[in-house]
Amino acid sequence: MKTTRKLGISLLSLTAAMAASNVAMAQDPQGGASEPTRLDEIIVTATKRAESLFDVPVAVTAYSSEQLQAAQVRDVRDLQIVAPTLAVNSSTGSTQTIFTIRGIGTPGQNTGLEQSVGVFIDGVYRGRPGAALGDLADVSQIEVLRGPQGTLFGRNTSGGVISVQTRQPEFIPGGQITASAGDYGYRQFMATVTGPLLGESVAGRLTATSQERDGYVDDFRLGGTYNDRSRWSVKGQLLWDISPEATLRLIADRSETEEACCAAIPVFYGPTSAAITALGGVLRTGTAGSYGGVTGRFVDNSIYDVALNPATQPLDDSSVDQGVSAQLDWNLGATDLTVIASRRTFETLPSIDADFTNLDLLQQTTGQDITEGSLEIRLASADPDARLEWLIGGFLFNQDIVADQELRYGTQFRSYIEAITPRVPVAPGVTVPILTRLEQATGRPVGTFLAAGLAVNDDYDYESRSAALFGQATFNVNNRLAITGGLRYSREEKNADYRIQSFDPLSQIQFVGPLAPFAALRSLQLYPAVNPFSAKINDDDVSGTVSAAYELSDEINLFARYARGYKSGGFNLNRTAAQTTPGNPVADPNRVIFDPEIVDSFELGTKVRFWDGRGQLNANLFFQALDDYQTNAFDGSNFRITNAGGMESKGLEWDYRIRLTDNITIDGGGTLQDVQFTEFANATPTAGQALAGQRVQDLSGKTPNFVSDILISGGITYETPLTGSLGLRAKLNYLFRSEYATAQDLDPLSFQDGYVMLNASIGIGTLDKAWGAEIWVRNLTDERVANIVFDTVFQAGSQSAFMEAPRTMGITLRRNF
Repeated sequence: MKTTRKLGISLLSLTAAMAASNVAMAQDPQGGASEPTRLDEIIVTATKRAESLFDVPVAVTAYSSEQLQAAQVRDVRDLQIVAPTLAVNSSTGSTQTIFTIRGIGTPGQNTGLEQSVGVFIDGVYRGRPGAALGDLADVSQIEVLRGPQGTLFGRNTSGGVISVQTRQPEFIPGGQITASAGDYGYRQFMATVTGPLLGESVAGRLTATSQERDGYVDDFRLGGTYNDRSRWSVKGQLLWDISPEATLRLIADRSETEEACCAAIPVFYGPTSAAITALGGVLRTGTAGSYGGVTGRFVDNSIYDVALNPATQPLDDSSVDQGVSAQLDWNLGATDLTVIASRRTFETLPSIDADFTNLDLLQQTTGQDITEGSLEIRLASADPDARLEWLIGGFLFNQDIVADQELRYGTQFRSYIEAITPRVPVAPGVTVPILTRLEQATGRPVGTFLAAGLAVNDDYDYESRSAALFGQATFNVNNRLAITGGLRYSREEKNADYRIQSFDPLSQIQFVGPLAPFAALRSLQLYPAVNPFSAKINDDDVSGTVSAAYELSDEINLFARYARGYKSGGFNLNRTAAQTTPGNPVADPNRVIFDPEIVDSFELGTKVRFWDGRGQLNANLFFQALDDYQTNAFDGSNFRITNAGGMESKGLEWDYRIRLTDNITIDGGGTLQDVQFTEFANATPTAGQALAGQRVQDLSGKTPNFVSDILISGGITYETPLTGSLGLRAKLNYLFRSEYATAQDLDPLSFQDGYVMLNASIGIGTLDKAWGAEIWVRNLTDERVANIVFDTVFQAGSQSAFMEAPRTMGITLRRNF
């Protein structure tokens, strides 16, 4: 879409919102319309201290617990319905989730990759996405910071930050109980209680949640469903008022999931589908056609039907996440001391039916056992009216990961491969499968290659140690102008030990000399024996920010900001990453290392309060240039991490909140962006290109996957009294996301059309909010949205997709006390 059209849409959106408010505010007060109440001041911690959002020279949007509850935001993945700059995509489970802001986000599916968008919960950094995706319970506010935030938030925040803050213990007794029920067997329960424990010095809070839901993907052959929900969590807190100047907050939490996830929906059956059906595979009907040089059948992926083999290849996405943290806040007079320490563990051992058919072909398990520890110490000036405000600090982060991956050949895998590979003559008029002929040529018994059982087992021991020193200062030139600068020095040390055990003799053969005629089987050599080896990287970086903010008036603040973001390099924790040539077990450790990515960001923004405090508007233009962008692509059998040469993104962002009347409030925002690879000549080919023998493709000048040119979201809230004590509340939230590719290779079938997602609710409750009941609908128009479309494993030319949930509806009851 051309830039002029994008700008027109953005101006239309902003103008419509402001015009609606203008009409409301222009009503004659003598005509019976009361003057709407002012909006509450929004306080954020984007600069590691509590400040008015209006004064902060950072592109940040804050969402209150009330907004999140009304929009039915239940976990971080749901945030995109209210935060248009944030895109979230998931595939085989919680560990494979991608957060994207301004086009910058790191694809999952590899334990060695870290996110470009950092997630912090109560000030504690969560090092992997799976450890950040539990239910959002008892949240007080979520802030989404856009653009590099490395100076204050540190490692792996080159795209931005999601900061979740939960409610602290209170000395006034209180609590809430929430219960929900809906279709697909949905049941959700949340309870929290708080109050004093030791007089006026210690308060506590205990929160517990549980959530159950049947799956929405149907097995049309066996019955039953997949992609369900089954999880619970508990969180306890203590708040100790040590003295009037010092407080200590202690948090301990644990959450568990036990879910049958995730099943992929067929999108296209390629040339290998005939072999599937010949072996008894049950495939869905489709329409004959071709794409990108591949001929086959298109399947309607808006129908969530599959035929899998759960007896021998069960789906399991279970996990345990737990941790403790402590935060000390101490006013020392002229300075404030903050210390945050944490230790967390995350364990998961998910398994999937890797071929997504009812045949017994491939079973994969991918485990992670993560231990993280962090310590942050900050010292900041305490006087908010000082001419010079400053903050200095240090940060330590340790992460240890034991990762293992196991892939098993099923009882029908050999027969399937024989059906899709050629037969060769052994005598006049007599042919045998090429695998059989190779076994004869190498003196092995028939049936040796691709026999049922364990094919490969990978074990990786990964450790990361990082340390940083940082500081930031704001010089208030006068009452209107403030200049801020900050620097951060980071040091990273990473080590990884690789132990790859191959039980697949086919992958160990070198097709040279008399075995050269069998080279067609080289594509099946996916699990070569690799001698144990280790890799190590040491890296350091200096990043920083500088900004200027000018209050044009008490209602308009202008700012300009430059920031440099840094995301550390790492290791491709993949069995083939270190392989040099087939059959050679000597690894090259340098091949597993990928480089850091660096982003330079420039912003011009404004924050506006208008109509006597009843309207708030924030808008900014941005340009970002990123070097060595870390990409991860799947080619149907393996994932490949590469550094793209560069990427640029530029665009316009805005968000607003307007109280039109005492009954009607609108809020929302949007992003118009142009994101392109400036250089990416070694990208993975599409399925069609690979079948044609192409090894790489050039994506320079193309838009990366998961990036939409236009994202617009918003909400309309209507509230009115029904009686002296009872009120009605209705809420509609919407999200528009324009077309985007879901695969890194930009395969034509991976594109998701633009769509509009609607969530709605209507309810009644007491005006003092003692109790309430609401009926809600998520995905009101039942949009069928592809999260990720990928090359189906070992089925060249076929495509499958992980899909978003369909329309769901239910009722929620709340009781506050």
